Order: sequence, then C-alpha cells, then structure tokens
Amino acid sequence: MKTLIFLSILLTVSSAKLLSRCDVVRAVRNSVLTAFPKYSAADWACLAHHASQYNTLAQYDVKDNEGIVQSRDYGIFQINSKWWCADENFPNGPNACSTNCKVFLKDSKDIQADIDCAALIVNQQGMEAWHSWVENCQGKLVRFYTLFCEW
Repeated sequence: MKTLIFLSILLTVSSAKLLSRCDVVRAVRNSVLTAFPKYSAADWACLAHHASQYNTLAQYDVKDNEGIVQSRDYGIFQINSKWWCADENFPNGPNACSTNCKVFLKDSKDIQADIDCAALIVNQQGMEAWHSWVENCQGKLVRFYTLFCEW
C-alpha cells in the first residue's frame, strides 16, 4: 500500500509543469498585464511563486471551517472557481472569465488563458483579489523576482 501511495505521489510530481521565474516574467512582459502599471512583472512573478510555486498544473481546494470544499483555485495564478471560471463545484457560478477552470491547467509554458483571466480580475479588483499576493508581495521588495530575466 505504501508503494502505491508513493508511486501516485511520484507520478503527480513528475507530470507537473514547473515554469521558471523568468518564464513567468517573460510571459507577463509580453502580455496585456503590462496595461496595469500599478503592478509590475515582479508582482506577477511573486504571486505565481507564492500561489503555485510556478506550477501550471496546481490545484488547491478552498475549504470552510468544517473542511467542506467551497471552491478550487487553478493554475499558475490560482484562479478561483467560485467567481472566475466554471468547474464541478460551481458550474453555474458567475464565471466572469467565461471559461472552464481546466483551461488553466496546462503541461506547457502557454499561460495565455491564465493571463487573460488575470487581466480581467486585476481590472475589476486589483491584485488584492489574491491573498497570496497581499500576504507575500504587496508593499514588499519584489524586484528580485525579475533579476537576470532580461535575456
């Protein structure tokens, strides 16, 4: 039984697509997210680091105090299913990004869907919509997230 659990964990980890910090910085710098001058590429890289550890396949359940799943966060920026996309927990929710949450889970460097939805979120609520950014990045020195990413 222990071997089966270990194998399952190993397969999950080995199938994850981890982007580099500079992959995220380059994607942000070449995207609509530059239209929000209040937030830098370093802010987005900091968010991706703390929200998903740069894992494009990251999924985390958001539970209430009783441990009941209320929603799920998806992808590199951890976009929430309660408001922004549709999944099995919220198939008829607001779905403000008009997409299925699974589009944020890709085993590639293509994070365009994540970026497009993140742009909508930041336009409506700012990066304050992400607790990971507020707790770990807001008002902090984040410039180092873009160091050596100019090439």
